[in-house]
Amino acid sequence: MAIVPTGLARVSSLLRSNTTSQSITAVQQQLLEIQNELATGKHLTAPSVNPGDSVIAQQLRKSLELNQSYAANLKSANSKLSEVDSTLADLTDLLQQAQNIASQNVGSDVTPDARIAAAAVIDSIYSQAMSIANKQSGGVYLFGGDRSTTAPYVDTAGGVQFVGGNNQLQNTVSDQQTSYFTVNGTGVFGAISSQVQGTANLTPTITSTTRIDDLRGTSGGGVKLSSIVVGNGSTSATVDLSGAKSIGDVVNLINQAGVSGVTASIASNGHSLQLAASGSETISVVDTANGTSAYELGILQTTPASAGATVTGTNVNAGITPLTTLASLRDGAGIDTVNGFTISNGGTSSVIDLSGAVTVEDLLNKINSSNTGARAEINESGTGINVLNATQGTDLRISENGGTTASDMGLRSLTPSTALADLNGGKGVQFAAGNDITITRTDGTTFGVDLDGSVTIQDVINKINTADGGNGTTASFSTTGNGIAITDTAGGGGSMALSAANYSNAPADLGLLATPVGNVLNGADTNPIRSNGVFSNLAKLRAGLLSSDTAKITEAAEGLATDQGRVVIVRGTTGAKLQELTNRTNRLEDQNVATKSLLSDLEDTNYTEAISKFQTLQTQLQAAMQAGAAQMRLSLLDFLG
Repeated sequence: MAIVPTGLARVSSLLRSNTTSQSITAVQQQLLEIQNELATGKHLTAPSVNPGDSVIAQQLRKSLELNQSYAANLKSANSKLSEVDSTLADLTDLLQQAQNIASQNVGSDVTPDARIAAAAVIDSIYSQAMSIANKQSGGVYLFGGDRSTTAPYVDTAGGVQFVGGNNQLQNTVSDQQTSYFTVNGTGVFGAISSQVQGTANLTPTITSTTRIDDLRGTSGGGVKLSSIVVGNGSTSATVDLSGAKSIGDVVNLINQAGVSGVTASIASNGHSLQLAASGSETISVVDTANGTSAYELGILQTTPASAGATVTGTNVNAGITPLTTLASLRDGAGIDTVNGFTISNGGTSSVIDLSGAVTVEDLLNKINSSNTGARAEINESGTGINVLNATQGTDLRISENGGTTASDMGLRSLTPSTALADLNGGKGVQFAAGNDITITRTDGTTFGVDLDGSVTIQDVINKINTADGGNGTTASFSTTGNGIAITDTAGGGGSMALSAANYSNAPADLGLLATPVGNVLNGADTNPIRSNGVFSNLAKLRAGLLSSDTAKITEAAEGLATDQGRVVIVRGTTGAKLQELTNRTNRLEDQNVATKSLLSDLEDTNYTEAISKFQTLQTQLQAAMQAGAAQMRLSLLDFLG
């Protein structure tokens, strides 16, 4: 307890007054602080009270603030995924109901009127499924992916098109983890077809402007530039390629390295680099320690080349990018940009005119803006173009427009090399015993065609031509459109006709039951690109019921069973994610409780200790004031004698 000393020697009254005042003021200051602590309930009323504890408390408060934002994100994600879970349950019930209707109406004892009535129920299920697909929660379309502000499924002519995004929206739920709160609609309802299968490799040639980032390198994993050592047999130089951005940069850096007689350039093949000797130099190129640049650029030459030789590198595998020119595709052979090609989808058809197209981006834009429901993109390996059908319930076909554009890009949906087993959605072609086709020439004569042993469309063409024996009927593949074209030049003034023999399904499966125009029969494309899913299968079931086509009803039921299985898997995944979010929320709450407890220990008042201190300070203040009063009454006479 600080009390004013009573044994002051002969000092001035001012000093005694100041000493007494300072003592009282110090006690009053402490008393004020403890009063504030008792009034506010906070021990750390200011950082100066305890700087160390204040820093820790500030960190704890920051942690609580972050946890509050994480908790809000978790709550939002949990809410939306819970909505997804209940929505998927409703969709599962609808699909099961549709399958039950299909099973009830596939029997031979069901009347057409009963099936028409069932089709009306399927109409209602279709509408409900569409509403589910475009369901919102908090202004976010649950199945729209990263395009969550617009309806992901829209009605188009003859089908339903997916216009949502393939990426899922995510929220941050901890310092190092994010969690999605939307579901990719394609994984639930189906949406995008498998890519058009093509055989064309569109790998472009390289130029001085080709970016290093666009090269797959000799290993296919990309090119990471460091340093290489280039030698001419007598001298060598280390060339730092780490700053090179393009093929031209690499060539220039090697040529500027000052290795006498060695010159780098792009090889005449258009897909590799080369180093040429001007005289008797023996060229060598090696990587520095831990480097792979020479290897990835295809110019690694550990054993010096013979004197005066040219080192031609291996293919650097340039990838296709939006800026790749169409003329550089197919190793510089380019594609036909004069005739273009045709995309047909449902009742919509468009000729893709490439006359003004220069780059791959131009090509993609023309396809994607054709209003055919086709979606074009560069494939993952950067070697070609994929065209997909984003519309359920319609058949997409890609054919020539008199040229070779679609074939050049490997996009034609039906070609002479197409396997018969792939036609009609994988059902193939059903042959009969003996002849499958009967063709009547314009002169009235007929001949039969046995298609047994045919594997491809070209095999069918060959068998027709062989069966005719050069008597005026010729089969070929259409140059405009897709399909087998049969031309008759027998004469006679009659009409050409084609029919099935021996009840064979082959003519229908091959698209040959079309009506001839004059002396030419143009077959149909029976290998369309289809986007199968909930809506296409419901539409197929409805059509099967209206036409009493039991085969179509059965096929639709099988498709709906597949759809339901897919929905169940997504719902299971969503449920697991919900459980994870719930557990994370619980752990976050426990963490907040512990953090708040630590913060309370640092900041909050210990009332027992504070009250005791307050009482002590009151006594101390009283004693200081009494001692001060006694001192102030003393005079010089008290110290004389």
